[in-house]
Amino acid sequence: MGEVFLDGVVKRFGRVTAVNGVTLRIRDGEFFVLLGPSGCGKTTTLRLIAGLEFPDEGRIYIDGEDVTYKDPKDRNVAMVFQNYALYPHMTVFDNIAFPLYMRRRELGLTKEEIRKRVVEVARLLRIDDLLNRKPGQLSGGQQQRVALARALVRRPRVWLMDEPLSNLDALLRLAMRAELKKLQKDLGITTVYVTHDQAEAMSMADRIAVMNEGRVVQVGSPEDVYLEPRHVFVATFIGAPPMNLIECKIVEGVGPNPALECPGFTRPLPGDAARVVEARGIKSVYLGVRPEFIAISKAETPGSIPGIVYVVEPLGSEHVVNVNIGEDTILKVKVLGLREKLRPGDKVYLNIDWSKVKIFDKATGEVLA
Repeated sequence: MGEVFLDGVVKRFGRVTAVNGVTLRIRDGEFFVLLGPSGCGKTTTLRLIAGLEFPDEGRIYIDGEDVTYKDPKDRNVAMVFQNYALYPHMTVFDNIAFPLYMRRRELGLTKEEIRKRVVEVARLLRIDDLLNRKPGQLSGGQQQRVALARALVRRPRVWLMDEPLSNLDALLRLAMRAELKKLQKDLGITTVYVTHDQAEAMSMADRIAVMNEGRVVQVGSPEDVYLEPRHVFVATFIGAPPMNLIECKIVEGVGPNPALECPGFTRPLPGDAARVVEARGIKSVYLGVRPEFIAISKAETPGSIPGIVYVVEPLGSEHVVNVNIGEDTILKVKVLGLREKLRPGDKVYLNIDWSKVKIFDKATGEVLA
């Protein structure tokens, strides 16, 4: 078992609050990702779970056991650092075996049992032919596997990873994403993984906690945080390109509900959003729509929004077309291939899939509907 529970955890460094009231429940066997920009508190949260930092407020539990102020060695967790932290004078074998040597008496292991564990985990990570080499003789990807093996050989309850792929080149990073995910599922170890790369988080996580300024903004599956963002920050941080945000005013509508007055078009507010807007007296909102939920054409159709092509970004199998719909508002439209050649200055018409639109309160950033 490896369930982790953080209950109202706060960590301060002087006047800076790095982690501000974080409550998270990480399920046994789950691949859980802490995602956010630099300085958002994700690595500090990981270090709190590891016992490398102690919280100023709140409690931390692993399998129901209160480990808030226990030392790292008493938590049965293993951490993989961003820089791998391998001992350069030791062989790969000794690097992997080091945590077992340090706790040999406590674990009751013989030298032969340690050797068997090291060889077993080295074979699992396909580095058993490198056991006699030194870290300086290894590539970045091989060093990363050694660091993973050193963490796994302890058979921990929880596996903690702090941006372990960030030092690899782009192609190797892509390959290692799939390998890490497969390895974690095969072993069934609860894993908490820190990254600032939203593509990495989306491709690997069972669930994601999006963090900003020390707080957890949203927790959910990759599909949830992408399709159902609860805050402007989540909408714009996740996605490549991110969600389009159109600044709109709330005006009197033709029917009983108010309307959205946006650059280039006016649209009635749906009933659920209208009720919230009226109850809170909201005057300005953001209308959010993902680039793939906008269709583009040179032919006008009922309800389409006119615009001018600003720039076209070819991305291989797809294109991102930037369209100015007025008042310096640029919408990004993702298109799989282009049936019609589009150039800057061309007049086009956009059709939004209104069932996929999100409306955010401009003042708070929170989703309304």
